[in-house]
Amino acid sequence: MSQISSLTENISSKIAFCLCESKDQTSEEFAILKYGVFAFLQASIAMILTILFGILTNTLFEMVVISLIGALMKRSSGGVHCSSPNRCLLAGIIVSYIFALIGKNVMNLKQEYIYIICVIALIHSFVILYKKCPVPCDNKPLKREATRKRLRKNAFFIYFTCVILFIFNLLLKSIPFINNLNILVLFVIVGLYMQTISLTTIGSKFILFLDKALLKLKI
Repeated sequence: MSQISSLTENISSKIAFCLCESKDQTSEEFAILKYGVFAFLQASIAMILTILFGILTNTLFEMVVISLIGALMKRSSGGVHCSSPNRCLLAGIIVSYIFALIGKNVMNLKQEYIYIICVIALIHSFVILYKKCPVPCDNKPLKREATRKRLRKNAFFIYFTCVILFIFNLLLKSIPFINNLNILVLFVIVGLYMQTISLTTIGSKFILFLDKALLKLKI
């Protein structure tokens, strides 16, 4: 994985150099371009690995939905990060897979129980977001109040979008072909809940535990 990180770093530098008008690798323009390219490549690698892992474990749909919603929420809610991009990527896949398995087991329950679990998850998510969002980290200290308010507003916008989707699903539950929407909504809520749980002390400790475990494996 360290070789992938080095390769990504080198490719980012080369692309940034080609895009940089000044051709000065010490300039702020080069640094910004390099960071943007690196972030894009990391996100692309993460999505490819998530899809491959989902195919191998027969959880492709679940992994993709959970990962996308989790990543979208994390941009606004903040939260703990692993000590390297590679470990962050692998930890994300592991946690997403755990929640994908939980979601698949929930799907085997009666529809009424599924809705009750979704309501509990949404209420708990709201409480966590209200108390903790956004959570700063070393890379994103969030010292400016304006930034904190903007991120908090974005996080709650995503949250209430999920709530509206859930309510819409409830209103249409009597339609025979709506089963696919039931599955989609469930895993959207699972992805939301996964990210909000990571804001808690228990969630943060588990992610840091994965980070240490991956570090010992020299990943």
